[in-house]
Amino acid sequence: MTTPSQLLKDYQQLQLLSRHILALANNGAWDEVVEQEIIYIQSVENLSKMPIPDNLDSVMQLQFRKILREIVESEAQIKELLQKRMDEMSSLMQTLVKQHSVNAAYGEFSPQGVIPGNINPQE
Repeated sequence: MTTPSQLLKDYQQLQLLSRHILALANNGAWDEVVEQEIIYIQSVENLSKMPIPDNLDSVMQLQFRKILREIVESEAQIKELLQKRMDEMSSLMQTLVKQHSVNAAYGEFSPQGVIPGNINPQE
């Protein structure tokens, strides 16, 4: 059985990981965010199997609350940053689709499917 102090250390490790993921997201290191999120999810799953005891003294309860509050706040910030990134990616995809449509339309009307601006005078 896990002791309350060991459980507290495990939650502190999760807190550190949460901070690290937030820093990565703030720096736009999205590939690393994804890698660390996998570890984070596994850690949360493992911790969820070990509930926090009800009979903790007030100091330890306060420590757990503080850690959990920070983890939840970090998750909210990460989620917000991920949503911004998804919006950016969606905008880029829409731009690419529009560009493809424009290129296809020009290709229909130009000789030999050459897009204006890409004509090579040596042909």
